[in-house]
Amino acid sequence: MPHNEEKKGVPPPVSPAEKAGGSGFPPLPPGVVPGHFIRRRSDRAVLGSLVVLAILGLLTLSYFAASVFITILSSILVALALEPPVLLLQNRARLGRNSSSVIVVFLAIGMLYGLLYLAYGSAYQLFSDLPLLIEQVRNAPLVQRITGQIHGLTETLQEAGRTIAPPAQALPGKEGAIILRDTTSWADAILRGLGSLTTILFSLSFIPFLVFFLLAEKEHLIRRTRNLFPGEHQETVSVTIVVIEKMLQKFITGNAVVAGILGVATTFVFLLVGLPYWIVLGIVCGVVSTIPYLGLVLALLPPLVVGLVTFDSGTPIIVIAAAVTALHVIAANLLIPKLVGKGVQLNPVASTVSIMFFGWMWGGMGLILGIPIVAVLKCVLENMEPTRKLGLWLGD
Repeated sequence: MPHNEEKKGVPPPVSPAEKAGGSGFPPLPPGVVPGHFIRRRSDRAVLGSLVVLAILGLLTLSYFAASVFITILSSILVALALEPPVLLLQNRARLGRNSSSVIVVFLAIGMLYGLLYLAYGSAYQLFSDLPLLIEQVRNAPLVQRITGQIHGLTETLQEAGRTIAPPAQALPGKEGAIILRDTTSWADAILRGLGSLTTILFSLSFIPFLVFFLLAEKEHLIRRTRNLFPGEHQETVSVTIVVIEKMLQKFITGNAVVAGILGVATTFVFLLVGLPYWIVLGIVCGVVSTIPYLGLVLALLPPLVVGLVTFDSGTPIIVIAAAVTALHVIAANLLIPKLVGKGVQLNPVASTVSIMFFGWMWGGMGLILGIPIVAVLKCVLENMEPTRKLGLWLGD
């Protein structure tokens, strides 16, 4: 009889322990076969482990191939910023997609070249005088007093540590060993991820071509991206791409306009005060002021350093600090809400962590690319049912 029941497909009887989920486990949900329940939990654990390993592998690849990722992501952001002019030429001038992309890319390169031409003299003079400026900053009385206090505090802490800790026994043959410590300069920290000057120039040479291909092949790329997913998910992919595109376009163009306004205003203030290298410092202050949370500190640092070694009185320095602070406050409270709006809609914790993490991994470019990357990740997570809660957690 049991043999016939098995042939007819009747499942064998389940013991009370199995119905209860095994010894020490809560009862299983009604209608769930014990073997299927265990197998489903095992599949989820394997899938979760694979996702974690894939994320760690991607982050490792992003760290070691930073210049490649920075070039690709920068090209995507530039292409999104240049998409509205391309559409304008297509609709008004009745030009094709390729012709409009070529014209817009060449106009963008021309504007960038003109800006670099205007700032070249001031930038060249700044980089030529940079070693002298650094030496003057080091020899400034205020800086020497601060460094002396820090050095004294460090010596006190080291002496206290030697008093508390037991004396270390010297290893044989190591009495005269010299310890070399690797130090990282501020320039290395800012340019981390871009590599040497040759790598920077090599990456910059690819950006115009990548931007053109992204603009010219946009429709084909979107269609091929949709075809990578099953049919029932293609509509979700299309909606996600549209949301990401609109969000990044508003974020990039709004911040570019704000950076331009702040750059012109700070350049004019530095010119009136008589600050050296006023063009370069004004442009730098305008660009870095758009970085969330850290923008004000990064914008104040270069002009104040140059002003400390240039001016004898403190009045110009106070004017510079007050002007940069006032412009940053106006931009944060009026210009950015008006031109950018809510933008990426990240909560302060997610924004701060993204700046910290990508700034550590890619240096200065990580400060710029960190928030757009996390914003795109938030949009993707919000439009997938299993990860929607995580996307909402990242949101504002």
